[in-house]
Amino acid sequence: MEQYADDLDLVQALMVRLQTLKQSAKLRSKTTLRPVTRQDTRWSSTFDMINRYFKLLEHIDPTDDALVDVLPAPACNKRLLSLLKDLKKVESVSKALQGENVSLADVRVWFDGLITVKPHYASYLGAHADTVHSPDFESGCVRILSGNNRLTRAEKAALLPFRCIEERSTEGTSDSDDGSSFVQILQKKAAP
Repeated sequence: MEQYADDLDLVQALMVRLQTLKQSAKLRSKTTLRPVTRQDTRWSSTFDMINRYFKLLEHIDPTDDALVDVLPAPACNKRLLSLLKDLKKVESVSKALQGENVSLADVRVWFDGLITVKPHYASYLGAHADTVHSPDFESGCVRILSGNNRLTRAEKAALLPFRCIEERSTEGTSDSDDGSSFVQILQKKAAP
């Protein structure tokens, strides 16, 4: 994103300028879309701002003296389109992460896909990135969820506290094999 810093600052300045009373009124006469500014604490706001910029671009008067100094040049627009294309992929992964029934294996596939597109993402999203608390735990979970039960020693050690031990019934397993609930089994035993 550092290579796009100047371009993003220019779009941010344009969006701020479009929020002024006169510019906002001019925009309102042409579209219902409003300018969106970038927030430092939300990376997705960068995507939102660029996406909105390209939607508003056809409604902005390039000869308006109040906007000429902050309107991005065609070369800047080309770079921003490239960035928008990449950010759409990141945004789709971000939205998918918020879905239901997302497994660690799914997340690893999505992150690896982003790393394939942009290799520098590996320092943030890679299996052994600095942000990963326990790489052995993560890789072990991914292997198990993918159906591969062959784990390294380190992965086994990381997953050992989470191992499920099957309870063995002292009276045999015939009662629990028929699909009855625990309450139904107890009721059968208590019945005369």
